[in-house]
Amino acid sequence: MTPRLLLFDLDGTLLGPTRRVSEENARALQRAMDRGIRVGFATGRSLQSVRPWIEELNPTGPLLLFNGGMVWDVVTERPLLTRLLPRADALAALEVVAELGVHANLYLGEDIAIARRSETSQTSEAKDGVPHTVVGDLVTHLERQAEDPFKILCIDESGGIDALADCLRPVLSCGSVLVNSEPTYLEVLPPGVSKGAALSVVEEHTGISPDQVIAFGDGLNDIGLLQSSGLGVAMENAHPRLRACADLVVGSHETNAIATLLAERLR
Repeated sequence: MTPRLLLFDLDGTLLGPTRRVSEENARALQRAMDRGIRVGFATGRSLQSVRPWIEELNPTGPLLLFNGGMVWDVVTERPLLTRLLPRADALAALEVVAELGVHANLYLGEDIAIARRSETSQTSEAKDGVPHTVVGDLVTHLERQAEDPFKILCIDESGGIDALADCLRPVLSCGSVLVNSEPTYLEVLPPGVSKGAALSVVEEHTGISPDQVIAFGDGLNDIGLLQSSGLGVAMENAHPRLRACADLVVGSHETNAIATLLAERLR
């Protein structure tokens, strides 16, 4: 299968442990684009957070941001899709995490709002590469806003992600979804939002069908993307459930496995 689009998750996939793209992998992406194959990202990050890799790699394909809550056209620099979290679900979720003492990032427009600074927030801020805004009580802050948020990222480093999900699920009356994007991350996303579901928007606006896509990922939030694509590739460091449903497993994000696979597939 000769693809028309390559989609890459960033953290744990295209990005190495220091959040950099290896020179060999970057050259492989450029060679693909030189052949007319589009290259895009599929990530939980915001547009502002992925700007450094847009500037470094000059992707030509759509960007699936916020785990599919936004599809961004790099040519027109406009969104092809924007889905927001229903306010009722967002407020209910924020009340639960506040009661449990779990850290939350609230993604509002281009801002990432947090209740207070902590070691957890500082680590998250460094990873995002975007300054976080301390607003105090997140429920009160959201109630004052005109627009609804893109998502809520809950970070629980105590090992209680499953228990947190059990607490959140019953309060999401509008059908918002939960996704475990990293071992300590639980994200609250708008109803129906996923990376895999966003492929239908890509097809509508580009004419590229999901079976013409090679997608790469490592986390549970990549399952729908890999299953919906013509070739779903899991990294060696991927979650076991993702490796189990992938069409192919390659080396880890610490290697040049992406470049090796593309050299084989794009001869």
